[in-house]
Amino acid sequence: MLTSRRPWRGPAPLADQYRERPLWWDDASLPSPPSRALPGDADALVIGSGYTGLAAALELRKRGREVVVVDSAWLGRGASGRNAGMIHSGLHRDIGWLERHLGEAGLRLHEASREAVDTVERLAAEVAPDAGFRRCGWLHLAHRRSRVDGLRREASDRRRAGETTHLLAAGSIAEESGCDGFSGALLTDNGASIHPARYLAGLARAALTRGVEIHEGVTVLGLDGESRPGVRLATSAGTIRARDVLVATNGYTGPAFPELRRRVIPIGSYIIATEPLPAALAEAVSRRRRMMTDTRELLHYWRLSPDGRLVFGGRTSFTPISVEWARDRLYADMTRFYPQLTGIRVSRAWTGTVGFTVDRLPHLGRHRGVTHALGYCGSGVAMATWLGTRAGAWVAGGDAGPFRGLPFPTLPGYRGRPWFLPLAGWWYQLRDRL
Repeated sequence: MLTSRRPWRGPAPLADQYRERPLWWDDASLPSPPSRALPGDADALVIGSGYTGLAAALELRKRGREVVVVDSAWLGRGASGRNAGMIHSGLHRDIGWLERHLGEAGLRLHEASREAVDTVERLAAEVAPDAGFRRCGWLHLAHRRSRVDGLRREASDRRRAGETTHLLAAGSIAEESGCDGFSGALLTDNGASIHPARYLAGLARAALTRGVEIHEGVTVLGLDGESRPGVRLATSAGTIRARDVLVATNGYTGPAFPELRRRVIPIGSYIIATEPLPAALAEAVSRRRRMMTDTRELLHYWRLSPDGRLVFGGRTSFTPISVEWARDRLYADMTRFYPQLTGIRVSRAWTGTVGFTVDRLPHLGRHRGVTHALGYCGSGVAMATWLGTRAGAWVAGGDAGPFRGLPFPTLPGYRGRPWFLPLAGWWYQLRDRL
């Protein structure tokens, strides 16, 4: 292994078994739903078989509803099988912003994000014990001195909300991680790790066992009229009438629901995974196996996998790029943070789509008789599980929770093709330098 303090340039070194596919697919054992014809009628139809859709399906079954789930791809193909398996409380908007703009309602949104971590822990223990849910804390690192004051305020707000939180000075970061170039960090106890695809597989197995029908490779083409009660939808497998419909497609929302597509912005996120690190290097990266992020708008996020690989991701670019280009950029950033990893080889690289919203908040609502739950802005493992559960309860006549009724803004001229992302990327890069 080579070590150097010079920035890495050029292609990342690749392992002999390098593959451009999610690390988690290697051992997830995702179930194959039985092949059957799509029914012509459904009591409750859920569109999307990720965390949101399956959590909603389980809640609907718990409340006595018959459920059909359809997905245009297959289990694990979307973000639920591609993310880094990182969980922490909090939304993309911090507590201070939520309180200033929404008052007590904003504080309830943050409290929901804390409940979301507990919800994943409970569900994982019940349906996916092999997913290895583990509370390990979250370390949020200031990439510039100008970001430390914001972390100080957030630490105070989180303590007020009941979290055990500390602000670390730059000199104390080494007690947690041997990374370079950070000016301070927020450490909170409300962080956890999970094997994301095994968790999804557990949700899917539980849904199938409890009588949920899951149909892969079925694309919803659009609304085909009212069904009194309910709606009728055209799909690639025929027409289906449903009493209730839930759209749970997040960053993969298609043209069938234009009013949602123009409110969810798909943004690519990219991840690499190294070969398993020697024990000493794994210790240098994360002494206590925390979940780690930085304060950049074009953020980085990283963790150790259960077998000691560094899983390192980031937004990288707001314009379309190849996995190869993103892989090499991420490797350069990883070795800039951890020069001691220079020369360690990359075993996996992949990408997925994050669903952002204009106000950077998740949304639960209803339009033309169709319920939606989406817009997690990068916090999908916990919030998708929680909001899916709440959506299932609401469809069945229960409480929707605090996200119901939030205004769901969009941008003028946006119809699903995010033409503005290159400009936004330039602006965020400028902000990251300030």
